[in-house]
Amino acid sequence: MTTTDAAARDFWRSWLGADADPDGAVTSGGAVRWSGAGRWSGAGRSGTVDAEVLRLRTFGDTLDCLLVRPATPPPHPLVIIPFYEVETLFGRPGRRPGAAGGPDRAFALPLLATGLAVVAAPWWFEAVVPDDAPGDLAGRYGPPAARHAARWPSTALGRSLGDLTLLLDAITRWDGIRPDRIGVFGHSLGGKLALHLAALDVRIAAGVAHEPGLGLDHSNWDAPWYLGGRRPPGRDHDQLLGLVAPRPFLLAAGGDSDGDHNAALVRAARSAWPDGGLTTLQHDQGHPPPRDVIAACTSWLAAQLGR
Repeated sequence: MTTTDAAARDFWRSWLGADADPDGAVTSGGAVRWSGAGRWSGAGRSGTVDAEVLRLRTFGDTLDCLLVRPATPPPHPLVIIPFYEVETLFGRPGRRPGAAGGPDRAFALPLLATGLAVVAAPWWFEAVVPDDAPGDLAGRYGPPAARHAARWPSTALGRSLGDLTLLLDAITRWDGIRPDRIGVFGHSLGGKLALHLAALDVRIAAGVAHEPGLGLDHSNWDAPWYLGGRRPPGRDHDQLLGLVAPRPFLLAAGGDSDGDHNAALVRAARSAWPDGGLTTLQHDQGHPPPRDVIAACTSWLAAQLGR
């Protein structure tokens, strides 16, 4: 890591307010087993998900993450998967409107089938909205964003990164987990978080972001639940993406949030990997990842992490 890279990371973390809660904690919430929905085969398992609840207490909220280890002998490489809710990552329905269960968002299952452990981490916004919250983004996440802005100086996105940092602090201390083989995988919202976490925390060994919306002129970065209209002076996400180097990273584009319109930013970031390491996958099939793209991203990440 160069002095320039360290200074850039310090800038982004400070500007975002991406520090973990100094009084936060991660504790075990006990074992759970899911059966029926979310079936998959591989790694010695079929039909059930045996998981441990990890209770993340952060900035006055409680987020229940799920840790699932494969049946292969430890120590295991591990992938953090941030998303709205953990249930959909295992093929089960979530409570968000339209968050039906099924394989199209069950990103955790193929990763487990390769022999990787996974931690599914929910987005704190979704954890605090009431059951009767509206389905539209502004109606659902606007009120919590306003409460956050009134209470904390950080951006809402920075707060989310602080939660993942707190979780990563705990992961690196667990028995049976390879602390040098921790990856991150994210789609859309999760892709935004995966990109930032890989860029700003060198403990992430490899990462995948599908359709994060690279570039401040793309996607909805100005939403109050992300940056709230704040922009870093004279910087854009090509610098952020370049901070992942020299660690391997896969940016997947469906032609919606990412594609030809932000290719110049990708080219600018690629110069940080003179020997390669930034992989792009452009499928132009839209924002939701097709199953073959999920499979390609899974295989790529498993190869980088040694499984």
